[in-house]
Amino acid sequence: MKNIKVAQKAKAWIPIAFTFFSLTAFSQTPQKEKNTRNDLIYKQVHSSKVNDAQSNLFADGLKLKMDLSAIREAESERETWDMSGIPADDIYGGVWANSHVNIYGSTINAPDSFIVDLSNFTMPTTGYMTSNFGRRGSRRYHYGVDLKARTGDTIYAAFDGKVRVKDYERRGYGYYLVIRHTNGLETVYGHLSKFLVSENQAVRSGQPIGLAGNTGRSTGSHLHFETRFLGRPINPNFIVDFENKVCHKDQYLVTNASYQKTSRSSSAVNRAIAASYKESSSQTNKYVSGDVKYHRIKSGDTLSGISKKYGVSIKKLCSLNNITTRTKLRIGKSLRVS
Repeated sequence: MKNIKVAQKAKAWIPIAFTFFSLTAFSQTPQKEKNTRNDLIYKQVHSSKVNDAQSNLFADGLKLKMDLSAIREAESERETWDMSGIPADDIYGGVWANSHVNIYGSTINAPDSFIVDLSNFTMPTTGYMTSNFGRRGSRRYHYGVDLKARTGDTIYAAFDGKVRVKDYERRGYGYYLVIRHTNGLETVYGHLSKFLVSENQAVRSGQPIGLAGNTGRSTGSHLHFETRFLGRPINPNFIVDFENKVCHKDQYLVTNASYQKTSRSSSAVNRAIAASYKESSSQTNKYVSGDVKYHRIKSGDTLSGISKKYGVSIKKLCSLNNITTRTKLRIGKSLRVS
């Protein structure tokens, strides 16, 4: 009798057990979908589990982020003028035209004196002077200097500014550019073979603007370079030390004496002309007197190496040359070291 009751209970549990195992098996069976895709697995790696390779990747990523941050900060500091506006518009009385080097004449009253900021100067080319500012024959006057350059050599903007003229003059400048700068000067770049900028384009100091050539009234490949204020030519030697390829000072005072012509022949290149120039100020120009030393940048030079060679800190080098530790050293350019 007892065995019969046990058998009956077992018979009652069999369907329940069968149902339970069926459901469990069904739930564990992989279900196929028509559109399957791989799941993305995101893992959080803690520093205690990072190997050397991963550590280097994280370090490089952090360094890149810091470098980009420094670049953005430097760019924001340099953005001191509205690049969509006209440079030195207040000085030039709103006059802006895309033709001719001197469009001003007597329409603008030049100030008795004006201080020009030269702090972000870049040599337009690294070649030496081949023809000076001065008289050329009995009828012509050379209002700039000629700098040696081969056809195709890159020509750079001397200062921040905007391209005012991009033109061609068959019996004169050839293909030439005029740039109005934020410091009030205008510079002229003549005998080019190719333009790299457009009219009304804003440019930065050191930005490529064209390629050197032998166009117009020219007897050989070179760059004709002029510095002007309100259209009037200023001897570039008053502003730039072409032998050391830097400006004499961080500022230049424009006065009536700045426009004086010279009886020197432009063919007689006198590299010491700047030393003989007497500024109206009684202060000694140490940049001309030789108290300042320069280093001509060569291939392989670094700020660290130059610092050790001359016994001056990298911070001081950067301060003297208005650069940062990330500034690319351009071969042939001079670096002030004292």
